[in-house]
Amino acid sequence: MRRQYFIFLLFLLPSIAFADFINQIQADKCETILEVFINSDHILARLEIGEQDYQWFSDVIPREYFEGGYSQIDHQSRWDRFIRQQFILQSGTRKFTGKVKIVERRNRIPRANLYTDQSDSTLLNKKIIYVEIEYPLTSKIEQLSFIPPMKESYQSSPANIGFIVYHNAIPVNELRYLSVKETLHLDWEDPWYSLFENKNIRRHHSSSFMSFLYVEPYEVRHEILGRIKDLEGWVDLDYEMDDIIEVDEQDSIKQLIANFLVKHNIIRIDGKEIRPIIDRVQFVEVQLSGIQIVEISKPLPYSSAIIGVIFAYPDEGMPKEVTMHWDLFNEKIQKVPSISTDPAGPWPYDLQPSDSILIWTNFLKHYKLPMVSEQKVESAILYVPLLSIIFISMVLFILFRNHWSLSGLSKFRKFLLVLYFLLAIFSFQIGYNSTIPFIKKNTYTTPEAKELITQLLKNTYRAFDFREEGDIYDKLSMCNDAELLQKIYLQTRKSMVIENQGGIEAKVNEVLVTKVEEETSDGEGLSYRCNWIVKGVVGHWGHKHKRVNQYDAIIKIKPVDGVWKMFDLDIIEEVRL
Repeated sequence: MRRQYFIFLLFLLPSIAFADFINQIQADKCETILEVFINSDHILARLEIGEQDYQWFSDVIPREYFEGGYSQIDHQSRWDRFIRQQFILQSGTRKFTGKVKIVERRNRIPRANLYTDQSDSTLLNKKIIYVEIEYPLTSKIEQLSFIPPMKESYQSSPANIGFIVYHNAIPVNELRYLSVKETLHLDWEDPWYSLFENKNIRRHHSSSFMSFLYVEPYEVRHEILGRIKDLEGWVDLDYEMDDIIEVDEQDSIKQLIANFLVKHNIIRIDGKEIRPIIDRVQFVEVQLSGIQIVEISKPLPYSSAIIGVIFAYPDEGMPKEVTMHWDLFNEKIQKVPSISTDPAGPWPYDLQPSDSILIWTNFLKHYKLPMVSEQKVESAILYVPLLSIIFISMVLFILFRNHWSLSGLSKFRKFLLVLYFLLAIFSFQIGYNSTIPFIKKNTYTTPEAKELITQLLKNTYRAFDFREEGDIYDKLSMCNDAELLQKIYLQTRKSMVIENQGGIEAKVNEVLVTKVEEETSDGEGLSYRCNWIVKGVVGHWGHKHKRVNQYDAIIKIKPVDGVWKMFDLDIIEEVRL
């Protein structure tokens, strides 16, 4: 579907909402957090109970923290009642009995919001009661219901609970609200397909594959997330459901899958099929805060292992049209969620066997392509106050006619003399700037210096919009002296890396110079003490990751072959905001 049809539908159906992008669930801010781990022989429940919910979980809250809590004398009977009445796990009509393993006061773990990638700083060091309960399993149950604390005549739980469930290490859902009884249907043959009856309780990466198309200045990028087990219909991996992918096997699997996907990752830019660059191949995990790169290699369960492959397509600017053809469908895979993202934002679309081509069309009418341009050394400027010169000339003419003397002038001519002199003063602002040939400008006012430094910094950061290292160095050399290039290259790349995302870098979209003060230069060129803020963003796995850095530095500039260039950069302080 082309974008114009999608926009048209949005106007027709204003009630449509794409939950992963518009309706931001904030269950990470719940007073109480529940994590449940379902294994073949036991269920483990972990509760972080906030103070506002103590009254609804009173039977596992020590009395020293809550007046209605348990004491050491009656703790076992209170814990048993808690499992039977306050927090219930059941299968059909059968209620599970478990054993409370841990009850202790701890600091809350701040969790990053899936959509903002930010954790709530107000939760830092906030105390909670941590409770861990283990329920033995003697057989593989078909369903499991979770019943939160309920109050008579209430239709939903008075407790504020966010919960997530894992089945054999596979997350069944993202952090969602648990306010009523919720029932999970368990698929023991393939826990990936364990599902809640409530379709709003699910994980973001619920499909076997997800496709993300990014159209950016000078580059198109296609990111694919795929569950390894669901590739076995096309790639012979020779693993069983309960197998573990050992560390020494992972590199060969990465290469095998990347080479396979290259042939099924058909991208056309402006009608021309482009051969991709395999940018990154990484194992990822679905965690509470979304997709996270497995930074440190470790054995991975075959049943839940997910691989992320990033293909890059360098381009000369912004294309007019990009098409992506998807052909990996089978009996289980009948829908592949896809998102195309450009500077205007994301556009979700579901690929299906009958509609397997995603088309992105450039509707960015007012978008300006980021450019890197030289900052020419301007010729020296002489201000010519035209009217003042005319009036002073008339004063001089009157004096010349009177032999350069004021004596003997009539009252009228004296009046004219004073009038022309005053007009010369008041009309000084009316004039024009004239360049002086062969003389270059070598001093700047503070506003002029701020504008020049801003342009040099913007050009420096924009150079990293290009993919090839040679192109980056070529663009950097337009505003940086040769001796500074490597230092600038390494420092800038390091500063814009997004943590836990496998080294991917945010692209700078804003440079704000807040302060420029001229310093005494002990050598050639001009020296300035500068403060500036850099804001960068990168789309990755369907989410935006932001980077904001603040700098305090000494920047030295000088003219080189008629162009201003930075030739020294001394960073005093760098702060990540």
